[in-house]
Amino acid sequence: MLKIHFTDADLAKLTIAEDADPMWELLMSSYRIRRPEGEPFFGRWRRGSRSAVPESGRLVMSAVPPYGYCPDFLTPAARATIGDGVSAVLETPAATLTADVAELAAQGTRVTPWLHRLAGGETRELHRLGTALHDYYRQCVAPDWATVRRVVARDRRRLQSNLDRGGPQLLLSTVHPDITWSPPVLRVRFPIEQELHLDGRGLRLIPTFFAHGMPTTYKDPSLPPVLVYSIGHTRFDSDAEPGPSLAALLGQTRARVLMTVAITRCNTSELAELTGVSLATASQHASVLRASGLITTARSGKSQIHEITPLGLGVIRAS
Repeated sequence: MLKIHFTDADLAKLTIAEDADPMWELLMSSYRIRRPEGEPFFGRWRRGSRSAVPESGRLVMSAVPPYGYCPDFLTPAARATIGDGVSAVLETPAATLTADVAELAAQGTRVTPWLHRLAGGETRELHRLGTALHDYYRQCVAPDWATVRRVVARDRRRLQSNLDRGGPQLLLSTVHPDITWSPPVLRVRFPIEQELHLDGRGLRLIPTFFAHGMPTTYKDPSLPPVLVYSIGHTRFDSDAEPGPSLAALLGQTRARVLMTVAITRCNTSELAELTGVSLATASQHASVLRASGLITTARSGKSQIHEITPLGLGVIRAS
């Protein structure tokens, strides 16, 4: 079990990641490729991605065992893009590389020769890893990045709603089935016994698309505290991308807007972000869909929230 100890100051600094984290998604996807869990959700993606892993990307797999400890330096804190994340990895201090690879060996993982060279401070090996991370992300994660962001955003809204309605107490009580809030300790189902004292630093919650099963965190307690957890999947949502018939009927962008509203309730700003269009374009498409009876729009606080209608669902199913 993982026990996370809060103070009042930590409750006040409880935050939710603003967007999907590319480095955590990359890491978790490398588990999904090699492990059998979550077949109903990830099976199709797994079968396609196994053959898509580039040769350089296999270097990533040698640094990340399918089970157990993963070097902390591979998931630098709060990076908005894969470029930012890889840059942070390349800036890892030599002492941290040495310590993380030593921990990998201590956990029983075979350390390959290139990892030994990496731990020894060879810059060339660190840049090889950077290239491998970029290549793996481009082939295995980037094609589904819009879906990843959309589904993570949906769960972030769930958490934010609970925070707004009931404060940190309600939020911590509803994060994940494997998490129990017993003030002032958050108890998390975990493969080992681990204690994390926040000591006023707060905690960042990171909903993660490719995660499955138990939440996780850094092994090094001195790193910025995070709790990374799996979101609730009903399917791999890339399966819900508009097909050719729906796109032919409504147009590609309007079909994507309709599919997005079907997957998650959202306001116009969120709709624009999730579909990759401007606010004006999202508003225009929502107006047409609403006038056609395919979605409804209702006020919730200061926002106008869009929802799919039975007719809209019927159009999706028939297309």
